[in-house]
Amino acid sequence: MKKCRIIGGKLKRRYIIAPDTSSTRPTSDIVKQSVFNVLVHRFCVNFEKTFVIDLFAGSGSLGIEAVSFGCKNVVFIDSNKKAIDCIKQNIQSLQIAPFSATICQSAEKVPDSIFLTFGENHSDILVFLDPPYAKKELLCQQIGRFFELFKSKNLLIVAESDEEYADATYVIRHGNTRVNILCTYENSACKTISAGS
Repeated sequence: MKKCRIIGGKLKRRYIIAPDTSSTRPTSDIVKQSVFNVLVHRFCVNFEKTFVIDLFAGSGSLGIEAVSFGCKNVVFIDSNKKAIDCIKQNIQSLQIAPFSATICQSAEKVPDSIFLTFGENHSDILVFLDPPYAKKELLCQQIGRFFELFKSKNLLIVAESDEEYADATYVIRHGNTRVNILCTYENSACKTISAGS
């Protein structure tokens, strides 16, 4: 098993495990730190009032980071049973079960009703999308899906890819990684930063 570090919040410096599979690519510490800095300081995310979806969750690193920052409602979804088993171990070891749910299913097969039910009492929704870089069509489909599902909510999507999106509000660059942040409630011009800058 690989280990990943929690970089902020109340669980800072704790470690979680990641499944040792070729399909899992944990987000690096420097990229994760940049993402959460942007979410907290630019987008002013109040994690305590935000419903978080960690899709293609892998180790659950991003969703767990959100819990560390105060999130009380996060659902982890991955089609790989080893990944879901890892997430369950992490949830148990960190004692965050009251805030967490896991679903072992491919993203496109999760019914819309699941997301709508989890998110019905929240006006703020944050979605982490981190599929394998080769699955660009799947990533675009899921982005479109969540914009349609949560069009009446304050929606933020954090999509990790190897490409920049022209309609992204914010882009974080690190090596070949591009983290595109898209939202429904801010129409500012796209800004690009380099992770660690």
